[in-house]
Amino acid sequence: MKWVRVGFQESDRVTIYYPMSDHSFIYQPTFLKPLKFLFSIICLLQSSFLMLIGEPNREVVKVPNTIPLDPNDAMQLIDLPEGFSLELVASEPQISEPVALTWDGNGRMYVVEMRGYMQSIDGAGAKDPVGRISLLEDTNGDGNFDKHGVFLDSLVEPRAVLYVGNGLLVGEPSDLWYCRDTDNDGKSDTKEKVYDKFSLRESNVEHKANGLILGIDNWVYVSQHGRRYQFQGGKFRHEKVPRVGQWGLARNDEGRFLFSTNSIPAMGFFIPPEYLVPGRNKGPEKLITGAVLKVGKYNEVWPAMTTTDLQSGVGASRSSNGTLRSFTSACGQSFFRGDRLGEDVNGDYFVCEPVGRLVRRSKVRYLDSGHLELSNLYEDSIGEFITSSDGNFRPVNTYTGPDGCLYIVDMYRGVIQEKSFLTPYLKQEILKSKYDKNIGRGRIYRVKRDGFSSGKKPNLLDADPKRLVASLKHPNGWWRDMAQSIIVSRRLVKLVPSLENMVISGSDPLARLHALWTLRGLSRLENEVALAALGDADERVVSASLRAINWSPSEYSYIETIIDEASPIVIAHIILAVGQNKSQESRGLILKCISRFPMNERVLRSVLAVTSREHLKSYRDKIIANPVFQGDAKTKKANEWLKRWDKFVLNE
Repeated sequence: MKWVRVGFQESDRVTIYYPMSDHSFIYQPTFLKPLKFLFSIICLLQSSFLMLIGEPNREVVKVPNTIPLDPNDAMQLIDLPEGFSLELVASEPQISEPVALTWDGNGRMYVVEMRGYMQSIDGAGAKDPVGRISLLEDTNGDGNFDKHGVFLDSLVEPRAVLYVGNGLLVGEPSDLWYCRDTDNDGKSDTKEKVYDKFSLRESNVEHKANGLILGIDNWVYVSQHGRRYQFQGGKFRHEKVPRVGQWGLARNDEGRFLFSTNSIPAMGFFIPPEYLVPGRNKGPEKLITGAVLKVGKYNEVWPAMTTTDLQSGVGASRSSNGTLRSFTSACGQSFFRGDRLGEDVNGDYFVCEPVGRLVRRSKVRYLDSGHLELSNLYEDSIGEFITSSDGNFRPVNTYTGPDGCLYIVDMYRGVIQEKSFLTPYLKQEILKSKYDKNIGRGRIYRVKRDGFSSGKKPNLLDADPKRLVASLKHPNGWWRDMAQSIIVSRRLVKLVPSLENMVISGSDPLARLHALWTLRGLSRLENEVALAALGDADERVVSASLRAINWSPSEYSYIETIIDEASPIVIAHIILAVGQNKSQESRGLILKCISRFPMNERVLRSVLAVTSREHLKSYRDKIIANPVFQGDAKTKKANEWLKRWDKFVLNE
């Protein structure tokens, strides 16, 4: 337990020490000396109570730093678990107000700078064309980005960027642009409009599209935007998908997404988004989300500093130590898919909380029900993966880098709330701490781990085709994604035989998965190869083959052969695949799939996504006749599930 001095009377120099507090007391020692003992007993009881209810007695800085610090000094106030460390990648004056980044195939980094964001307490100049995208390059392969240039400037509130094809997708509401450097001078020469309704230009900065990310299915997905985009033949096409999220979008190895809102750090789909397009989706709205389960006090956060600058006031903080109690600005999430932080970190889910000055690391369990179960790895110990007692630390985005490490984008500023939502209380606290004076800064950090060196600099833009195929089995997911993207965007159809061979006989399941989707992106995934993939030992590959092909009833006999041994996840994908065809054969397969797992959430939602109410009603008698819903086999759980089926089938 840590004890801190809280006050004394000048006349007698008697000092009271109170655990984890900064309360001061004036007293007369001749009358009130017993209070010292009483206060000690009260504090010990309080500490014991917190431990009993599962809240470790962590150190909290009651008077955090509010003065802008240079990067080296600011890093001294950032805490990570033992064995992890931070390395500065970039900072002011090279970059200012960074919010997002991407890399090209040679590892050059493009950083979005929202330089007009809240440059004063009244937000004046927010719509001025001062935003830009910087280009940072490591010229000698030592891991340091020693060269800086401006790729694109004169932007208004830019917030999203992704390297795809041979250029950058740039989100600058109300437009989505495609920008290319055609003469290799490090500056954009072209600016082609891809879509003119990326977001309303005049809407709040928190409510605009962002988080461009490439799916394993060769589509680009966006947070808070109802469309997805695909690069084909040098042009982009787009189509509707559900509008979800607020700031950020994360994708795992197999292609599942997690997104967030301010107060909800993780939400997700049970089924791929293309099956939930309005007009194709026959089920209820509750199909959209609900796939995330949270262990323990997952929604609570554990900052290292007292948090006074809260939009909703002190009611959002803990009475015990003044720290932010729960997520209020979750953003910038990612699945870590690198190979240089240790196998125990690979696949973990990271999400930022800039108001709490922290980054959460979560363990992820994939359940047969289709749920993703998240738990805060440090809930019972240090609290969070990254915390800071510097009030200017504002992490807003996380990424897996080409070097296999984790990258953190820190806006490093005082104000993190747009003027529209500045409550009188928050404005008062900002002015009191002079947070409004800290503008024009920003840092990018690399998280490293003891015993691991950073991976080598990529050179995929100049790689020969065979090396691109080999990169599909790289242990770092960034390399696999980039290699797939380059092969597809360049239409390297001569690689089809190698890709087919990898799908059918490759030793690495993730390589087989990427090879399959690469063939799909090239429009060269033959049914024979997809049928071979149906027999794969990895359910992710089997599911991808079901998703990537438009299966016809003449091929259902092959699909039927895998039903009896299939996992719930594969069963769900069979339902989605055959449900695209409204034939009698497809309805028969769906019923057979339901009978395998009639009490599985992902199966239920897949059925609802592709089945009309009319056909659901025709299934009712056969669903009810399932042995788990009848006789001695009937349990309380089975009875509840039967009621669920009835509710959806009868539309009650």
